[in-house]
Amino acid sequence: MENNQNKKKFSILTIATTIAVTFTIAIGGFTFYYAEGFSYFSNKSEACNNCHIMNEVYRDWRSGSHREHATCNDCHIPNEFISKWMTKAQSGLSHAYAFTFKDLPTTLSATQKTKIDVQNNCIRCHSKVASNAINPTTKKIHNYDNSLSCVSCHKNVGHIRNF
Repeated sequence: MENNQNKKKFSILTIATTIAVTFTIAIGGFTFYYAEGFSYFSNKSEACNNCHIMNEVYRDWRSGSHREHATCNDCHIPNEFISKWMTKAQSGLSHAYAFTFKDLPTTLSATQKTKIDVQNNCIRCHSKVASNAINPTTKKIHNYDNSLSCVSCHKNVGHIRNF
């Protein structure tokens, strides 16, 4: 008799787990579809504008000097293969979590990691110009203590928001 009760409990637990997993996959799939998730695997800046809080930033980029030469990824994502995909995954998951389970922010702010990625990408693309700068920003590892970064002076390049 006890064996039958254990089987019933196991069956109920299995059914409940199956329903929970199915629900989670369905919600996740819907969110991925609704957020045009596959577009984030591309290098197109339009993917960053899938979320309405990026409208102003995207508009700034489209009217800026980098629109012909650099995408959002070129500035904000590391150039190395593994770092690039790790950063994209981390950013995508953190944004999805924040937009799903927290109050929707009106803007996004750059993290310290993003600031370092942007600085390294400025140097990567503009190394000839940056090597002539008075500030030692051409160091591969920029310490971000009280030193200037490229965007300290070039705030209007790319976009202006929250850096």
